[in-house]
Amino acid sequence: MRSSLFFATLLLTHLDPWSALAQTPLSYELAPSGRLRVATQTGSPILATRGPDGSVSGVVVDLGRFIALQLGLPFEPVVYANQEAYAQSFGKGEWDIAIGVRSPAAEQRSSTGPDFMLADALYIAAPGKSFVDASQIDRAGVRVGVSRGGGSDQILTRDLKSAQVVRIPGGVPNAVEALRSGAADVWAANPVTLQAIADALPGTKVLAGAYTTGRYAVALPKESSVAAQNKLAEIVNEAKRTGVVLKAIEVAGFKGVRVAPE
Repeated sequence: MRSSLFFATLLLTHLDPWSALAQTPLSYELAPSGRLRVATQTGSPILATRGPDGSVSGVVVDLGRFIALQLGLPFEPVVYANQEAYAQSFGKGEWDIAIGVRSPAAEQRSSTGPDFMLADALYIAAPGKSFVDASQIDRAGVRVGVSRGGGSDQILTRDLKSAQVVRIPGGVPNAVEALRSGAADVWAANPVTLQAIADALPGTKVLAGAYTTGRYAVALPKESSVAAQNKLAEIVNEAKRTGVVLKAIEVAGFKGVRVAPE
């Protein structure tokens, strides 16, 4: 009996050297599978992008790897195609931590740690539109395109009184098509997404005036313990303090994006 148990344990460890046998109680709570599953979405390039070979890179990947390293765990990305799919994953047990923009809905269904990155959210006007700045957007007849289910969708649905919010599956190609076709007069997003739209669609114009500041943070499942929340906050603050986040932003070449203060 002891021999069978020994060989079963040996086999389990051989198949997965990062098994629960090698984990601390805290790392086991954070990643019970023995791998840190980090969720994000590639619909917004400020978070991550998928290359032609299928690989995923970006600020989230760099931060996720750092968090996994500090916990002594392998890093496993869980990548959603857009903000809507990412938002729908909350509460389903598909990931261990999620990295993205804060939103009212996400904060209701998760335990969110400190901000690691900030970016002012702006509008980009379709070719031929003559808006001067953001103050001219909330008017009757103006169609504001947003990534369905994302932070801008939730914030502008709450804040805009006269303009129409047009919800479209996220991603730069969908935003470009919405502006090109006339489905939206402006698109609302972070500066990295807006730059990608401007590069793809000549004649667009980024409008002065932010409608909010996007706050990017790491979230845990809602039921996470205080100890787990504190540990994650400690690691995120270390990533800011030691330059991990700043380097990731600089490597990506982002403009209008900054490290969040502690």
